[in-house]
Amino acid sequence: MTKKFTPRTIIKYIIKEFSFSLFIIFSIFISLILLTTFLEEIIFFKNKNIIGNLYLKTFSLTLIRAPTILINMLPFIFLFAAIFFFAKLMRNNEIMPLNLSGVSKKYTTLIPAIYSLLLGILIVLIFTPISAELLKYYESYKREYSNNENLIVMSDNGLWVKEKDNVNTKIIRADTIKNNNFKELNNLIIYKFDKNNQFIERLDSEVANIDNLKKWTLKKVKKIDFNDKTFYYEVLPYDTSIDLDELKNYFINANVYSIWNINNQLKNLNEKGYFGQELVITFNKYLSLPFLLFSMVIISTIFTIHNGYNFNNFIYAFFGVVTGIIIYFLSDLSIALGKNGKLPLSLSVWVPILIILTVSSFGIMKKND
Repeated sequence: MTKKFTPRTIIKYIIKEFSFSLFIIFSIFISLILLTTFLEEIIFFKNKNIIGNLYLKTFSLTLIRAPTILINMLPFIFLFAAIFFFAKLMRNNEIMPLNLSGVSKKYTTLIPAIYSLLLGILIVLIFTPISAELLKYYESYKREYSNNENLIVMSDNGLWVKEKDNVNTKIIRADTIKNNNFKELNNLIIYKFDKNNQFIERLDSEVANIDNLKKWTLKKVKKIDFNDKTFYYEVLPYDTSIDLDELKNYFINANVYSIWNINNQLKNLNEKGYFGQELVITFNKYLSLPFLLFSMVIISTIFTIHNGYNFNNFIYAFFGVVTGIIIYFLSDLSIALGKNGKLPLSLSVWVPILIILTVSSFGIMKKND
């Protein structure tokens, strides 16, 4: 006779054993991340003029960057942890005793799955803000040594920025910024259009000084209006709402924003006339992460406790790698369709999770306890 309530001791035992598997896989992944990232940083900085010890500096940057990479790898960490947790239960012949104590295979699946969902919520709320701040420091430090200092370049031809207000739209182009100097723009061109996208004027300036972020000083300016008349100015003030120091952050890694501030940054970006695809994707990845971790545990049971066969660890690792590749491919494909307008961008992040849950749930329902 099935017990009405599952004993707490069994729940605690399942969570403890799953946590141990999670710790083992986590340790393996973090070791690989630290090693590969450390080598990558050494390769990048070896020809740079680094102040201080190269290896100490690169290892410090590795530790700063590692949390962000680790968070992105969490679905695969939970997938492998769940596979080896359920495989361990099968090897130790613990499935039958759990069934006899009133814990079905479905319940054995749900306990670590719900536990993973709760861990995912804590990670998003607590650890992503920490990783975002660390990555922000990493990006700002590495930008000083990057060959492409201009982080708001839209093309290889230089800097492109769109400024939009309630009346006009302005397209601004300038040469690529050198030495991370956002105080001076060379060969600046400003195209001004009305709200119906009708041309109003064009300004060509050899140099624009940006000592005041809201007011630029254009020098040696040629102005062409909609009647094709030309005017010349030695100096011409230009009022703008653009803050380059703020705007350049929109084109760096979207992971520098946490769940707590990314929505506000997205609204600010929309007000400036940008859609902010990467911020939309990152925001939805934060929201969907707990459910993705939940689905990783569910799908792992298809080729473990619901499969009926006891394979060796290499076969389980193979299943995990193949499943991870398929999930990664589905995720990239879905987001690509979202970026191309074939799917709503927000929905494109959630589609792979819905597919995983549907497939795994259907597979589990076909199996008899």
